Amino acid sequence: MRMRAVMDHKQAEMMAFALNDPSKMPSAEEAYPFIKTATSTSSDSVPEWKRDQLLLMQQSQKIKTARKFKKTT
Repeated sequence: MRMRAVMDHKQAEMMAFALNDPSKMPSAEEAYPFIKTATSTSSDSVPEWKRDQLLLMQQSQKIKTARKFKKTT
C-alpha cells in the first residue's frame, strides 16, 4: 500500500509539471530512477521486433478506445 501511495504521489507531481511548466518537467528516468535498471535488464531479453509489435498494439488499442468514446458522445 505504501509503495502504491508513493507512486500515486509521484505521478501527481509529474502531472503538475506537465500542466504548469512542461519545460521543467524531469524525464521519466529522473523521476523514476528504478526504470533505468528495470529496462536495461528486461529489454535485453525481448527482441526489438516484439517491442515494436507491443507498441503498435498499444497504439491500436488507444485508437479503438478513442473511436468508441467518440461514438458514444
